[in-house]
Amino acid sequence: MHFAPYRLVVSLVLLGDLTTKSHRNPTGRLAPVRNHLRGRLPARPVTAFTMPALRGAALFLALFTSIGLVGEVRGRTADMSLWWIDLHDLAFGERFAFLGAVSCLLGAWAVRPIAGRRRRWMTVALVAVAAVLALRDIGTFYAAVGAGNVRPFLPVPLSIVVAAVLGAIALAVATGRGAAPVGIAKRDLIRLAVATAAVALAFPLAQMLFFGTTDYRRPADAAVIFGAQVYPSGQPSQTLADRIATGVELYRQGLVPMLIMSGGVGKEGFDEAAVMRDVAVAAGVDPTAVVVDSAGVTTEATVANVAALLGLRSGGPTRLIAVSQAYHLPRVQLAFAVTGIDVLTVPAVDPQFIGPMPIMIAREVAAFWAYDLRVCLGW
Repeated sequence: MHFAPYRLVVSLVLLGDLTTKSHRNPTGRLAPVRNHLRGRLPARPVTAFTMPALRGAALFLALFTSIGLVGEVRGRTADMSLWWIDLHDLAFGERFAFLGAVSCLLGAWAVRPIAGRRRRWMTVALVAVAAVLALRDIGTFYAAVGAGNVRPFLPVPLSIVVAAVLGAIALAVATGRGAAPVGIAKRDLIRLAVATAAVALAFPLAQMLFFGTTDYRRPADAAVIFGAQVYPSGQPSQTLADRIATGVELYRQGLVPMLIMSGGVGKEGFDEAAVMRDVAVAAGVDPTAVVVDSAGVTTEATVANVAALLGLRSGGPTRLIAVSQAYHLPRVQLAFAVTGIDVLTVPAVDPQFIGPMPIMIAREVAAFWAYDLRVCLGW
């Protein structure tokens, strides 16, 4: 049965109107005093920290969702909202209208917390519905874990964080917290910008931690192993060796009949894909089960090459597994989603810490946003 958030929205908006109308006169008389006290009394330490953080989170979700909707209108990407909430059971029009309304109201509250009664209750209602949907995603996550469909590294899903943030925002809007008695001050805008930037930095990191580390392995038609550096000696780097080992493991478990080794020719002069094939064959993989893609010089190139190679757009294999490090997998998922291909991601097993990993993670944060903006907005 499809979830109908608009029914709850209408009910809460009407309830808000009835409540505020019944107390309109007392509220009107006390508003100047309340606003005066808000401007005079020092903010509590907790509120002084949490309100900018909540407003930053609200503005980030508004911008991220709006950019994703633009990408959908341009026909360049799939549902980007899946990165924070799952609305797949809604029709396209319902989902688009709901996300558009939520993003507009969140953005308006973040920039200008003071609002009329109607806008305030509409914001509370829609954000509360989004929080309920995030709670539903938590149940879906644990059902998938119980069925053995996913193997998370962390025992909790990102949806818990999303639901908590949305609930806190709804409470802040309902109680009028964060509303300033006068216009927007320059210092307030700076705080909002810093908080939004901090959330934008944390978001891809959270995706790496929650999504990237989760193992979605299931029977599939093929596994795509993404290339990485080959040392001057001709041996694969630790990063690449871990990816190959994970692909070989999938093959030995009988989950995939084919391994696609994709990479380019590195600065050392070695063909990464050929080196990957040789290592996999030496580990016992049938040579006829290994496909080499030596033109996979970037993540996007690998995705395009794999789609063309397997004819995924013309009735070819319908399920793929992508293997790479956890920090790389969110962008891998983005790249496949743009082409309309849904993949199961499996993080490479890293038995030991890889020294350059912090640098790689930082680079992936920038690459995640660069790719998102380029695809959705055409930048």
